[in-house]
Amino acid sequence: MPAILEDPSSLLILAKQVDLSLIKLYEVPGKGYIVPFHPSNGAPPKALVELLSQEMNDEIERGDTYPMESPFTLEAFGAYWFGTFCVVLFKILPPLDPEAEFDWAANVLGTFYIKPNYPGRCSHVCNAGFLVPHAGRGMGNAHVLAAAFEHYAPKLGYRQSIFNLVFETNVASLKIWDSHGFERVGRVPGAGRLKGQDKLVDAIIFSKIFSTEEERS
Repeated sequence: MPAILEDPSSLLILAKQVDLSLIKLYEVPGKGYIVPFHPSNGAPPKALVELLSQEMNDEIERGDTYPMESPFTLEAFGAYWFGTFCVVLFKILPPLDPEAEFDWAANVLGTFYIKPNYPGRCSHVCNAGFLVPHAGRGMGNAHVLAAAFEHYAPKLGYRQSIFNLVFETNVASLKIWDSHGFERVGRVPGAGRLKGQDKLVDAIIFSKIFSTEEERS
C-alpha cells in the first residue's frame, strides 16, 4: 500500500526522531515475537533482507497486490523496507549475532514498514506496506501485524494512517482492515492493471485516526 507520491527509486523521507525507549519488541502468545527495526539501531541482518527482498519480488511478479512492475535490487529493497521503520514477526527470536546460523525462511512470519504518507506539514499521516511470506500464511499472522501497526504508529508520532491502494480484488486485505476498524474513505476507479484481471481494478482508500496516550488515559 505505497504512498501516493512514492517511487521506490526516489529519496526517502527521513525517519522521524523517536523516543527509542518506547519502541520495544514484544511477544504475542502462541504466535511469536514482534521485533522493530529502526535505522538508528544499525543495519538489519543481510540474510533477513535477502529473504524479504525475494518474497517482495515474488509478490510483485504475481502482480495482484502491489503496483510495482519491476523487481527490487537487494540494495534498493533494503532502503525501501528498512529505511525508516520496519517490524518483523518472528516465530522464534533470531540470535543477536547476525552471522550465527538461523533458519530465516522458517521463522520469518510477516513484516511491515511505516513511513510518512505525505511530506512536511502532513507528515503526521503515515502509510504502511505489509508482506506475509509463505511460511507465515494461513495462520492469522496478518491480524497480528495489523495490531502491531496500530501499536507502533502512534508511538512514532503519527496521528493517522492512510492506505492508498487496497485493490478490491484483494478480499483478504479488505476484510482485515474492516475488522480492525479502518474506515473506507475513498475509491480510486480503475487504479490497477493487475495480472489475472481482464479490466482495470478499483482501489479502496482506508483511513484510521489514532488516539493519543492522553486520550487513552
